[in-house]
Amino acid sequence: MTGGAILGLLWLLALLTHDPADPGFSTSGDGRPLVNNQVGLLGAWAADLGLFLFGWSVWWLPVIGLRLWLGALARLLRGEGGPSRRLGFCIGVVLLMSASCALEWTRLYRWEAGLPGHAGGVLGYLLGPWSLKWFGFAGSGVGWIVALVLGLSLSLRFSWANLADRIGGAVEAVVQGMRQRIEGMLDRRAGRLAQQERRREEVAERQAHEPHSVRIDPPLQEEPPAAEAASARPARKRAPVKPVEPVEAVEPVLVTDPPAPAAAAAATEVVEPEPLVVDVPFTEVKAASAKAPEPPWADSVAAASPPVPADADRDDEPEAELPPAPPPPVPKPATPVPPSPSVAPAVPVASVAPVVPEASVVSETPAAAPVAPVAPMAKAPVKAAVPVPRAVSPSESTLPQVDLLDAAPAQRESVSPETLEMTSRLIEKKLKDFGVEVRVVAASPGPVITRYEIEPATGVKGSQIVNLAKDLARSLSLVSIRVVETIPGRTTMALELPNVRRQMIRLTEILDSRVYREAQSLLSIGLGKDIVGAPVVADLAKMPHCLVAGTTGSGKSVGINAMILSLLYKAEADEVRLILIDPKMLEMSVYEGIPHLLCPVVTDMKQAANALNWCVAEMERRYKLMSKLGVRNLAGYNKKIDDAAEREEHIPNPFSLTPEEPEPLERLPFVVVVIDELADLMMVVGKKIEELIARLAQKARAAGIHLVLATQRPSVDVITGLIKANIPTRLSFQVSSKIDSRTILDQMGAEALLGQGDMLYLTPGGGIPVRVHGAFVSDEEVHRVVDYLKQHGEPNYIEGILEGGVLESDGGNGVTSIGGSVDADGESDPMYDQAVAIVLQHKRASISLVQRHLRIGYNRAARLLEQMEKSGLVSAMATNGNRDIIVPKREEV
Repeated sequence: MTGGAILGLLWLLALLTHDPADPGFSTSGDGRPLVNNQVGLLGAWAADLGLFLFGWSVWWLPVIGLRLWLGALARLLRGEGGPSRRLGFCIGVVLLMSASCALEWTRLYRWEAGLPGHAGGVLGYLLGPWSLKWFGFAGSGVGWIVALVLGLSLSLRFSWANLADRIGGAVEAVVQGMRQRIEGMLDRRAGRLAQQERRREEVAERQAHEPHSVRIDPPLQEEPPAAEAASARPARKRAPVKPVEPVEAVEPVLVTDPPAPAAAAAATEVVEPEPLVVDVPFTEVKAASAKAPEPPWADSVAAASPPVPADADRDDEPEAELPPAPPPPVPKPATPVPPSPSVAPAVPVASVAPVVPEASVVSETPAAAPVAPVAPMAKAPVKAAVPVPRAVSPSESTLPQVDLLDAAPAQRESVSPETLEMTSRLIEKKLKDFGVEVRVVAASPGPVITRYEIEPATGVKGSQIVNLAKDLARSLSLVSIRVVETIPGRTTMALELPNVRRQMIRLTEILDSRVYREAQSLLSIGLGKDIVGAPVVADLAKMPHCLVAGTTGSGKSVGINAMILSLLYKAEADEVRLILIDPKMLEMSVYEGIPHLLCPVVTDMKQAANALNWCVAEMERRYKLMSKLGVRNLAGYNKKIDDAAEREEHIPNPFSLTPEEPEPLERLPFVVVVIDELADLMMVVGKKIEELIARLAQKARAAGIHLVLATQRPSVDVITGLIKANIPTRLSFQVSSKIDSRTILDQMGAEALLGQGDMLYLTPGGGIPVRVHGAFVSDEEVHRVVDYLKQHGEPNYIEGILEGGVLESDGGNGVTSIGGSVDADGESDPMYDQAVAIVLQHKRASISLVQRHLRIGYNRAARLLEQMEKSGLVSAMATNGNRDIIVPKREEV
């Protein structure tokens, strides 16, 4: 390799420094002792021989040698063998040298002055005349050119097709770059034009809603006595009031032409006009007051109108509803003075500064100057204020404050209009490249994504755009794009593109929103914000159960924590009780010890089965109570209890174990059961859990018991058909496949979510899911809220929920613990001996007897009787339902 490279370089140097005067193969030189060739006499001979044999075509040989050396070096580095297709290479060299020498002899004969022989050398001298004789000048030229092209391809081992492809690709890249620059310029120009058009529309709309010029009539005044009038007229002529400089009014409230509905409402209901407050310098007001005498009824009007600050915000709603007070009596003017055009000309609202002589401003504090109404005032009832929920002070309620949560960031980035315009044009262009023509008609930027509504052209199917979702995402350099095929009430489709920088949605934004604060339901849960940034608050009582699914890292656990905190912020401990089942022992163990819990946080799956069994028994007990009271749901039951309490009465418990002295019924709280990982529960307990969940999902709504089931494996063996059929509300975070999305939502779409709280919310009865960006709540925020609740209350656990088999009535408050393990041994029950003694004492073996005397549940009493039967104490149940006692009494023995 090295020797060949050195020889090739020496020969190239000899050709470059060739001098015809040097001695060589075809000449003896000019007799100089030294040669001009840099390689010496050997180089002069080699260069002269090459030029003599091939003419100027000898330069092809260094090129071929360089190609051979580079190929050998590449094969050496790759560890390959010798060169292949040697025959083709040799044929290519022969064709190349022959064609080049012949063309040089026939076409470039004028260049032979610098050669030791003919143009094309000896080879050209042999082939040139022969080709001219047989093929002519033109035919030989075409033939030798074809041979030259083939020789180049074979000797240098390249393909003319690949070369043309590369050249074409380079040219196409240049053209494409120029086209993209031109299209970018056109898109920016279109965006600027669209932005200018939007600004013109906004200005036109703003001008259409601005107040116009109005005429302000002077206030009604009493006609002064004749003497005072006679003395007052010359005074006004002698001392005319100099108008002060116009100033701008604060929040003008007068309008010229009210709409037809407003005019109709004004005809039926007269409301006292709101005073117009004008900022006037005190010195000018004082001078005007000194010059203008006060009318005789000014004191009464000033007393009736309280002072209003000039910077008061009239749009703020009242914090509490106040009873309407009767308006103070205002003296009725005897004869209203007609307005004079010279006194009160029509002026714009912004320049209502000249003070009319009849008006009066009293002190430095701007008072409410009454504006005369167009029609005389009539005595009509003032419209009551809109009822607003009363703000409860912290001393009256133990609900946590929003200050315990982290505040939302003050500044947030939003998508600029230029970006919306450019992305819209880019969507249209990319879809057009795929053969689908659409038009972007609207863009709705949000905190996490931006929705672009597109209108497909005639003949374009929606499935075509759905199938191009991944290709479009790749062409736009995005992670994923969700295609919304149907938008209710519109004929368009939608593309949901993630923003470059997504905003973090804090739970405090949802809990402090008006939607959550004005929600009347105690089971209001804050989910997050929709695609345009509006808070989304759901009512668990209307769901009535919720199924949540999402992979690891999708934000499912954070969403569950946000739901639990929403309940804790809305309801007291005696209004909503919780049962938290946490197989992972990490997610919900932080809530241990809060007063809302019915039992400690369940981490053992066998205890979870007992807790669900208790819920089923509690559901049945509540239905029996509601049936006796003649109500349809828990709200009606609690209303009856409240009505009886207002009458200072008590409703006795119809199922009391002491019928002679029944305990009074009390309000029943809502019960919310949250299961963090349903898959683990199904694997440990099995089919029994599915039956309990199905029973609760079917019947527990009216009883006030609600389920929130979450799983990170939404497969058909976890979310079975029985569970799906009874839980219509679904919350799907990001899942791993389309199959999982169909399992949880019955449709695709959840696999294209962005994660970190991005979810699809399927409401009951709605076939189209709503995209919601979940609210984030950190562990520190949860700890602060839990510590606050622990400081203001202690947990009131109900014994026996997790163990089963105990019935305890908590003072008639309706929270009882019923149920137990099916496989429990009755003889190991601590009350077994007492039950045997009662049966032997009364000589009657019945479940009701044992239940009444021991004050236990029906299931436990039945198990005790069954164990007595197994032990041989009582006989089997006869056809009439009675049992015989086999063992005699101890006194008889």
